This record gives sequence, C-alpha cells and structure tokens, in this order.
Amino acid sequence: MVLMVQECYRHAKVIGAWGGGQAALLDAGCAADDLGVVVGDTPAGVFEEVLGLLGTHRVWDRFPVSVA
Repeated sequence: MVLMVQECYRHAKVIGAWGGGQAALLDAGCAADDLGVVVGDTPAGVFEEVLGLLGTHRVWDRFPVSVA
C-alpha cells in the first residue's frame, strides 16, 4: 500500500484517506496538508473533496517549477 500511495503522490494524483488510511499516508511520507492530499473522518466527506479535485486530473502545483 505504501508504494502505491508514493506512486500516486509522485504522479501528482489526488489522494484521499479517512480513518486508518491516514496512517498509510504518513507511512508513505505524505503530509495531510500537502496539495492534493485530502483527509477526513468520513468516506463521504473525503469523496466530495476528491471529486472536486479530479477535474484537474493532476495536482501540478504540488511540485513547483524551478527555473535554472
């Protein structure tokens, strides 16, 4: 599970978790306040927020562009 969450994070995908799933986020090195990471107490609440973010397909702002 940890590898799957890390892959989703690196691919700038929206990630949602509730209950025990929040521990999986921490194990994968994701913080609850990272862009595109949604945590909550109920599946319905998390689903609503994730659904709103899915329209962008990816959370590009998670990785700021640096100009060298």
